[in-house]
Order: sequence, then structure tokens, then C-alpha cells
Amino acid sequence: MTDDQRALFKLLGLCLAYPDAETLAALPEIRAAAAGLGDARAREALEGFVARVEAEPGLKLQEHYTAAFDMTPSASLNLTWHLMGDREERGRALADLLAVYLQAGFEPAVGELPDFLPLMLEFLAAAAPEHPHPLIRRCLAAVPAIAAKLREAGSPYAAPLEMVGEILPTSTDEVPTRETTPETRNPKHEARNKFKGSKRQ
Repeated sequence: MTDDQRALFKLLGLCLAYPDAETLAALPEIRAAAAGLGDARAREALEGFVARVEAEPGLKLQEHYTAAFDMTPSASLNLTWHLMGDREERGRALADLLAVYLQAGFEPAVGELPDFLPLMLEFLAAAAPEHPHPLIRRCLAAVPAIAAKLREAGSPYAAPLEMVGEILPTSTDEVPTRETTPETRNPKHEARNKFKGSKRQ
């Protein structure tokens, strides 16, 4: 993984974080960092994303983020959901991801599951080895489908998601498959109980 890729992962993680006051205050920093990217396409996409987000009132943007990601499981940023749905092995996958982070010396933020995409991007930017762990690659294979869903809905968050999918292209055997799950279920809430019960003794 190149230094440019790591820098881009860091910026994309910030773009995909919940748009609270701290995240919104970082938008000028994201724009300034994007201006220094060597990849003109990535630079333009990030600058366009920042411009769209800055044009929205903060409360409206927060409502959109919650509706797009938290209330729509098929667009969840908790990526193991796209691999396993609410099956028991999801808890084991979350524990395995946490182990990958800790072995690399990366301490995940409290309050987020280890499969949360912005957290995963932060890890890839800061501590990941040259070749990401196979489980991380499997998780990231879900991102293009999420991006397509948000592109269809006209969401500004489609742009950073598309960029994530382009940095680490996935092979056919990495594309996630799972049984269809009703859209009303919240993968983040369901996974917390499974994750707690799956940690190794």
C-alpha cells in the first residue's frame, strides 16, 4: 500500500464519519489535504464532496446520514453485515477484526464496532501492513454495492464510497454474499450483543 493510498484512506474515513460538529469543522482540512493529492480524479471527487456537504445545513445532513446508513441495512457501514447478515459467525468475524487491529498496535475508538467502515479506513491509513488482511478485503468488497445504492439515491456519500472501492479493487471470490434480510433490522444494534458474546476467553 502506497503513502498516497494511506493518505486517501484517512481522508475518506473522515468523509464517511457521522457529520457531527467535529467532523463538519474538519471539512476545510479535508479540502486542503485533497488539494495536495497527486491523483487529479481523487482530488476533484473529494473537493466536490466537501462542496456538497458544506452546502447542506448540519441537521439536515445528520438526518440524511442516519437514514442512508443506520436505517437501511443494505447500505450499512458495518461491513460484516453484508457478509453474514445476523448469523452467529458475524460475532466471530468482529472479534477477528479486533484482533487484527490490536496485533498491528492499533487501538480502535470506543463505541464503534470494528467493522465500521470509517474505523477500518483509519486503520488502513495508520497501521495496516502493505497487503490488508483477507477479512478486511472481504469486508471492503461490500463497498461498491453500497456506493451504487447511494448513487442511485443521489446521496453525496456515494462519491467517497466509490473511491474506497477503487483504491483496493476486489476479486470475484471476495464479493460478499448472504441471505436477504429485511431492511427494517439494524445491523449495528444486533451485532453489539453478538460481538460481546463472541470474544475469546
